[in-house]
Amino acid sequence: MNPTGSDPHPPSLSQVETGDFFFAGQGVSVLLIHGLTGTPYEMRYLGERLAARGLRVRGIKVAGHAGEPWELGLTSYDNWYESAVRGFEELRAYGDPIVVVGLSMGALLAARLAADQRDSVAGLVMLSPSFFLPTSTMIAVKIAALLGSLAEKVYLYNPAGSDIHDAAAREIHPSARLMPLMAPIRLLELSAIVKPRLAQITQPALVIHAIHDHTCPIRKNVDFVMKHLGSTEKRAIELEDSYHVITVDSEKDRVANEVIEFVLRFRVAPQKRATG
Repeated sequence: MNPTGSDPHPPSLSQVETGDFFFAGQGVSVLLIHGLTGTPYEMRYLGERLAARGLRVRGIKVAGHAGEPWELGLTSYDNWYESAVRGFEELRAYGDPIVVVGLSMGALLAARLAADQRDSVAGLVMLSPSFFLPTSTMIAVKIAALLGSLAEKVYLYNPAGSDIHDAAAREIHPSARLMPLMAPIRLLELSAIVKPRLAQITQPALVIHAIHDHTCPIRKNVDFVMKHLGSTEKRAIELEDSYHVITVDSEKDRVANEVIEFVLRFRVAPQKRATG
């Protein structure tokens, strides 16, 4: 691991670790939540960079992910959220401030956690939030939802893989070529639940999104979040040389640096912790 720059020896596909992870640390805990059809791998580099600063990090595997496509098809957005809650409760036991960081769908789950847990969440980071998909995609998914139980039998094939600008990163990224149609349907359902709750979120918030994101259009998502987020302290950063999976893409080091700077402000020195 190179904590100050890009890895000069990126892993091969056979070396990619897709399981959940935990890095010990102190002063603040960070919960990392990956995106739809993704795996904890897409949050691991960020996790390693945070851990290199002595921070406690938990990267979860969301229910139904990092397995067979049919497993994802059997899960609901509540199952996904339960995964996030379990990870959050694990970190709560340490008694340090908790910052939740989510990518894409994970950003929606992180926002829901911030709204539900209120003061128990110290800060919120949303990376490439997926409240809105491209208009044509959203229309198609909403129409498909009308199929009812028939939609559970449909799978979508994605020959292009993940939306990543950096060719080397895209080549080794563990992408789901088959995605159950129910996955984007559930994503839009989750979005509909979280959108009206953004006003309830008052924690400091950081939003990072790529201008050329083909999966979740930047203007629809960032403008909506910044307009409706209840936080008095909120900041949006726009990336120019990345696509959707910004945690592994060309500007992953800038993403990591910005997240680290944001998280460190919540770090509590051990001698200053309450003991009563």
